Formats: sequence, C-alpha cells, structure tokens
Amino acid sequence: MKILLTGATGMLGSAISSSFGAKGWECEPLAHTAVDLSRFDNVKAIVADCDIFIHAAANTNVEECEINPIASYRDNTLLTEILATAAQQCGIRMVYISSTGVYGVHKDTPYHEYDDVHPTTHHHKAKWLGEKTVLRDCRSLVIRTGWLFGGEPGNKKNFVARRVEEALQCNTEMFSNQDQRGCPTFVGDVAERLFYMLQYEFSGLFNCVNSGSASRYEYVESIVKTFGLNTPISPVSCQMFSRKAQVSNNEMAINLKQNLLGMPPMRDWNEALSEYMIEHILPVYGD
Repeated sequence: MKILLTGATGMLGSAISSSFGAKGWECEPLAHTAVDLSRFDNVKAIVADCDIFIHAAANTNVEECEINPIASYRDNTLLTEILATAAQQCGIRMVYISSTGVYGVHKDTPYHEYDDVHPTTHHHKAKWLGEKTVLRDCRSLVIRTGWLFGGEPGNKKNFVARRVEEALQCNTEMFSNQDQRGCPTFVGDVAERLFYMLQYEFSGLFNCVNSGSASRYEYVESIVKTFGLNTPISPVSCQMFSRKAQVSNNEMAINLKQNLLGMPPMRDWNEALSEYMIEHILPVYGD
C-alpha cells in the first residue's frame, strides 16, 4: 500500500508515517513546494501515483489567518480543492484532516458529527470549506480532531513541551484559560485509529478525539503535575488573553459515529498524556 502524505514532518504527519510504516504501509511525503496550483496536470500526475492520499498539511496559525485571511483560504481551502479534484479524477481515495473547531459556538456540550457547523474564525471556515470539497467523493474520509499533542519535544508547536518549559522557568505562577474547553488528543492515537478506518474502508466524516474533555487550565495543570512540578497555576478568564481570532470556548467533541459503528473506544486523554510524558518529555526535561 502506497500512501502519499502532506504535512509529513508535522506533529500528526510524523505519527502517521511512524504508525503506518510499522504496519507495512509506507508513507511518501509530499512537500508543499512540490504542488504548483497553476499546473493541474502536474498535480494530477503526482496524486495518481499512490493508493491513498492523506492531506494532513494546513496553515494552522489561527491568529495569522485572521490578519491574512486570503492566505488561509489559499492554503486551507484552494489547495485542498485542487488536491481533492485531482484525487477524484484519478480515482484515488483521499483523507483530509480537519478540526473540531469548525463546529463553532452554538452548544455548551460536546459536538458530534450530526451537529450544525458555524465556524467563527477564517481558519476554521477555510477548513470546513475544504471538507465539503473532499466529501464530494463518497470514498473519501474526513477526520475532525481536537487539541493535538505529541511529537518531538523540539517542535515549536509542541504544546506539552512548551508548558513544561514555562513551568520550569516560572518564578511566580502561571495563568491559564478556564473558559475554553476541548479534547486533548494524542497524535499517536489518531494515527492508529486512522489506520484502523482505512484498513476497514470506512468513509465519510468522523470526529476522532481521545475520551474526556478539559479546560485549558485543567489541561495545563495536568501537564505540570504529571511532570512532577508544584508550579502554581491560576485559572483566568479568556478575556485575559488578547486574541484576534474569536475561537469558540467550546471545542469539545465525542466520537459518536465511531461509537455507533462499534469501533473500540479511544482512551482517556489523561492516560495518553501520562504515557507520552513518561516516554518523550521526562527523558528530555527530567533530572
């Protein structure tokens, strides 16, 4: 099985490459620079040479997307439209990685796949528009996932490692948002579940998050305590953080479709976090 993968060096892309490779499904990375949006024939030739195409790359800078929305729609919508059209015309199955942030702000409880979508930022609107293009092909698979963690500690987007560093350097107290809630989700678990879905040929739209939810404050508190530090963390309102992007305070989700289809439950995020920190964070930052 030959997999073509965008975002292969990213947090989730790296986990997909590792997980799939261990099972004999080798992933060939597709760099962003290799895709010329003005040459559709070239894009088709690239996509045609695989069995499954996974589009995990994205412009994930939500704040910058508000400042430069055109770049967000170019990177997250137009590129996806071109790749999806090429895959459909070549008869290649496509997987698209999206976000639970697309649901918006119309519920206080976790979102499921049959809820309405009301994105509140340019980034999430662009991702949702990309989803619609991919889902034109009934064989395609769209994954909405949550607050991803994992990967190499040196990755600047590694939320867990950055919070550990912050706690180690903190002389007073840390502050964290108590209003926003989501589902911390381990990239290794998403990669394993994606392999399962592809192996059994599931298609359509699925939430894919670890079980349970947390506020940003609870999430950071768990990171610091699991590491073994006593750094004080104070819960504060989202108003304390100046943001251009009006990100929803509710990015919680449940894997309703997975549950209804009898897939094994995904483990609790705290269990996944503890395992990740023991194996990847403590060896780097511990004594």
